[in-house]
Amino acid sequence: MDDHTDPAVPERVARLGGYFALDTATGPGWRTLAELLDTATLADRVGATRVAIADFSGCAPTAVPVRVAASSLQMAIAARLMSPALGSFAALRAVPMLTARSLRWRTAGHSVTFGATGLEWCDTGDAPAAAHAIDTALLDDALAPLIDRLHADVALSPQVMWGNVASSANGAVTVLGMTDPSLVSAGRQLVTALAGTSRLRGTTETADGTFRRRSCCLFYQAPHGGLCGDCVLHGADAPR
Repeated sequence: MDDHTDPAVPERVARLGGYFALDTATGPGWRTLAELLDTATLADRVGATRVAIADFSGCAPTAVPVRVAASSLQMAIAARLMSPALGSFAALRAVPMLTARSLRWRTAGHSVTFGATGLEWCDTGDAPAAAHAIDTALLDDALAPLIDRLHADVALSPQVMWGNVASSANGAVTVLGMTDPSLVSAGRQLVTALAGTSRLRGTTETADGTFRRRSCCLFYQAPHGGLCGDCVLHGADAPR
């Protein structure tokens, strides 16, 4: 778990786990979201992720497809941002408005971690209202520009990346359930509501309480890579 000494979200949310905490972005080292979207900066982060996957797989970085590294980086970013939004709704029935204006980032190993400054909150009485707030702020203002940039720079499919966002939201519910099972129902309701937003519509299938995405994060293409538990390729004749 990450060590967060000054969370921008209430302790009720931060205690759910490292990914649910969000630093208050004060002091040196914090950079704007626009700087993260710089082509050279993203290329550096994708390259660092590629090396990390290669180290994990015991192969040369050149054996890891660039799009696999880009997808891994984007999914890690999505998890870092969807978790505090989802956890805040589940615990507080309120959503932090994570936008390009309020978000800051800094390097954390091969990936990045996030903080916030001047964070505004939206009180939400139910999951559809929370999904709308998250769609308006986080999806539209922060994640969509990142997806557009990675699509332009490395030809990574937006379908894959929006699937990563949906998978990150579902994964956040699984993780918060390990700390506070009483919050799982609200979290599931929000995941369902998010699946109805314009950007995430069609990215998932849910039946009998299960969650399955309709795209693949591409990790199986890395040496010794495999399929995630919610992958669309489970049951397929062969990866494609």
